[in-house]
Amino acid sequence: MNSATYPERESGLAPLVSHEPCILILGSFPSRISLTEGHYYANPRNHFWIIMQRLLGLEGSGIPEWEEELKSAHIAVWDVIDSRRYQKGSMDHDIKGEIWNDIPGFLTRYPTIRNLFLNGGKASGSFRKAIEGVSLPPSIHIQVLPSSSPANARYTLREKVERWKIILEALSEKENARH
Repeated sequence: MNSATYPERESGLAPLVSHEPCILILGSFPSRISLTEGHYYANPRNHFWIIMQRLLGLEGSGIPEWEEELKSAHIAVWDVIDSRRYQKGSMDHDIKGEIWNDIPGFLTRYPTIRNLFLNGGKASGSFRKAIEGVSLPPSIHIQVLPSSSPANARYTLREKVERWKIILEALSEKENARH
């Protein structure tokens, strides 16, 4: 899709990544609050950071510190969608005119990534479209997780935490591989 087709576009956030990530968590596109704040999952109603706190015991006092702790845990965060036609709201179903991030290129730049987790149905559907006709490394394990979005009332917070525990298994596999 050509960006000239949609002159009023907005871009997402740069990837949250440090050297040697082993996990990549992909969302769809940042919320309006996240775009304004410049941080992933900045909407206080989104469960992402609560889930990460419960799984990883994050100790920081806010998103900037938690981002650093995620990077130290070898977890990268990004979105499938690089840019979209401008819209006022933040709902996934309103996203139009998507241009995809170069996920295969990202995986090539960070060959230590072995697990790719998709944060919800929109991220999963967009991911399938973004990589259509592209071969990903066979070593990449892909898993769809329940969306951490406040709009996802299908799962309770407790159920989301339980389903997201697979991230701990992936981290454990990385530790075991090092020894």
